[in-house]
Amino acid sequence: MTVRDYQERPNLYGILHCMGAAELNQESFVMAVEDPYLTALIGTIEEPAGSSTAAQAGRLTIAWWDTHGTGPSCTELLNAMFTSIAWDDVIEDPGRTLLERREQTELIQRWLISYWTRLGAIAFIPGHDDVVRPGRIYPEPETG
Repeated sequence: MTVRDYQERPNLYGILHCMGAAELNQESFVMAVEDPYLTALIGTIEEPAGSSTAAQAGRLTIAWWDTHGTGPSCTELLNAMFTSIAWDDVIEDPGRTLLERREQTELIQRWLISYWTRLGAIAFIPGHDDVVRPGRIYPEPETG
């Protein structure tokens, strides 16, 4: 990362000018506490697979509209995306109660919907929309 040192120099326009540059080397982000739910979320949205997962959510939403004439609910989209996942079985967290694990699972699912919406793969406004709408159209991946 390059950090610029801005200092004021008198000029007619009052603009700050860059007087120099320095290179900063920082360690990568490291979590202080290992959390299995956060790890699962990061693993799902981490690149390069994060964008392709979001694009898949967008394509599934379009297919759902084509089949049903309306969009899927968030739960229906997540179930279509992760058909074989039993979240409680996949994410091991014996330190939390069943209720806490269910709350964490719901949080992950809300974050996924939010992330896919921010990427533009789907359109959904929490508290307003009942169904997920398609976002930008992503082409089908090429099969060789």
